[in-house]
Amino acid sequence: MYQKDSGDKKYFRVLNILNRLNEGPVRIADLSAEFGVCERSIQRDIERINLTGFHLDTSQKGLYSFSSGVSLKNFNLTSEQLSMLVLMREVAGGLGGTITDAFDKIFDRATAPGAGDSPFYSVGSRALNPLTRKFYEDIVFAIENHKKLKVRYAATEGVTERVLLPVKILASENFFYMMAARDGEKAVQFRKYRVDRIKRLEILPEEFAPPSQELIKRTIGTATTIWGVNDGKKTRIILRAEGAAADFLQSKEILPRQKVSKPGKDGSVTVKAEIHHNMEVVPLVLHWMPEITIIEPSELREAAKKSIDAYLEKQKIYSLSCR
Repeated sequence: MYQKDSGDKKYFRVLNILNRLNEGPVRIADLSAEFGVCERSIQRDIERINLTGFHLDTSQKGLYSFSSGVSLKNFNLTSEQLSMLVLMREVAGGLGGTITDAFDKIFDRATAPGAGDSPFYSVGSRALNPLTRKFYEDIVFAIENHKKLKVRYAATEGVTERVLLPVKILASENFFYMMAARDGEKAVQFRKYRVDRIKRLEILPEEFAPPSQELIKRTIGTATTIWGVNDGKKTRIILRAEGAAADFLQSKEILPRQKVSKPGKDGSVTVKAEIHHNMEVVPLVLHWMPEITIIEPSELREAAKKSIDAYLEKQKIYSLSCR
């Protein structure tokens, strides 16, 4: 039985729950009774653990266990390091500098299950905003039990209701996305739904036949941003980078299937990659211009130009309004 004089701070609870998870599944109701706190407090502990990088599975509502391949043994961290990892990761992103770098290095030591072993898959940077995690438990339950979901979704074109077949939760750019197919479509086509745009969610009693893991893996592919999660047509692109942009692209893989040439006499490099969507590369070009140039295809150059023109037009309107 949990004793208050042993410490009722949340770091004690979280570390205790982590150790329990390392031994087997934990139940929220049991932990709530043992620690003498409400179930919502335990749920927040579970969410904090999950957001930190310890991917959890839930076979039924309220029951959690480490995903396949996840174990405390793989971290080799002291209790102090583990406590810092769990309780400070949610604020580290806002601190920047050496604090963020330290956490990133710890995360590099974490073991994450493959795309076919867990309902989670991280695309690019990890999403750490808990505000986007509404309905998280219901979505994971539906994924793992192949249950249909009826959702009310606020898309850019308006609010609609639809029945979805969820297969993954994707994390990218500080958002969580539900990867799902629409019920009734003859050909399986996965779409991404931002979880924070779901206004209402209902787990339906009907089950669906899950798609093959091969199809899911192919759709995620080598995506480095959420835009690249697509099983459609691939486009080969060629960029030319110089200066700091060249150094950056030589030191980090930003684009899917990225290949960088050896630097020329002027230090410039040629970058080749394959993309599914223009937005996989347009933000990169806008960030590094004028030190990065689109060689081909011409359609990609036009897409980048439209973004620049739209920005300049807005700046012009803003400048006139401020006079």
